[in-house]
Amino acid sequence: MDEAPPTGSPLIIGVIGLGRMGAPVARALAAEFAVGGFDIDHARGASVPGIRSFGTARDLAAASEVLVTVLPGPAELREVMSEALPALPAGALWLDLTSGDPLVTRALAAQAHDGSIDVVSAPMGGSVAEAERAALIFYLSGAESAVERAVSVLRPLSRPDGLRRAGSRPEDAQIAKLLANGLWFAHALAAAEALLIGQGLGMQPSDLHRLLRDSAGGSRFLDDHAERLLEGDYLTTFGLDRVVDELDTVAAMGRAAGTPTPVLDASGAAHRAALERYGPELGELLAARMLEEDAGRTLRREQG
Repeated sequence: MDEAPPTGSPLIIGVIGLGRMGAPVARALAAEFAVGGFDIDHARGASVPGIRSFGTARDLAAASEVLVTVLPGPAELREVMSEALPALPAGALWLDLTSGDPLVTRALAAQAHDGSIDVVSAPMGGSVAEAERAALIFYLSGAESAVERAVSVLRPLSRPDGLRRAGSRPEDAQIAKLLANGLWFAHALAAAEALLIGQGLGMQPSDLHRLLRDSAGGSRFLDDHAERLLEGDYLTTFGLDRVVDELDTVAAMGRAAGTPTPVLDASGAAHRAALERYGPELGELLAARMLEEDAGRTLRREQG
């Protein structure tokens, strides 16, 4: 039966969120630390080897010196932390790996500071496979002393150059990560359009990919991901609905900054159209699939 540890038990690193990314994170931490876990899906939470399962987020937080959150998005984070944050011991560190919303992060961090809790935001960059290999990237922000505490927890999870300082406010890392994701989604769509144009004009997509990758228009997407797109892999580790949520947050950030964002807005509209077509399926590149399908329909009409 899951229960909080008795009084006097040593504090642990607690991990809330044991899904596709949270489970490998918890396993990697368990190789070096005593780790407890909680997940909304209790069956999944109980199935992670080497992780002591707790029955509630509150119980886990009360037993944790460091609380690590790995959740799908800001709504889940807000809900879970409403229970966990008041239970954290004074002096604990809350380390949030969720890709969220800067406004949510700012509000929760203010509550944490009122309770003498250190806060570091460290949204992740990388896939499930990279989490399994402990080769993730983290954007870190928070007070210097809190970040120093967080680094010792994140080292077992990151590649050698994977810890990247983003700023002194907890929300700074969220801003940087969301903008990085927004650019990646826009690059992916632009690259898909370029490859489809070349294909429609008689070039082999693989040949064109090689030429574009090494050109002035090269990008991380062309370097690391376009080959998977050409193979029909739409990167089914992240939900299309989550992509749209993030792009909506980027658009809100642009409005708050007073900055017009026509290119990012166009990417958001295309991804929203893909969500309407496919629903909340897993696939970061489903908007590119939509472009392929539409190009195929246009070609068939012109030929027949």
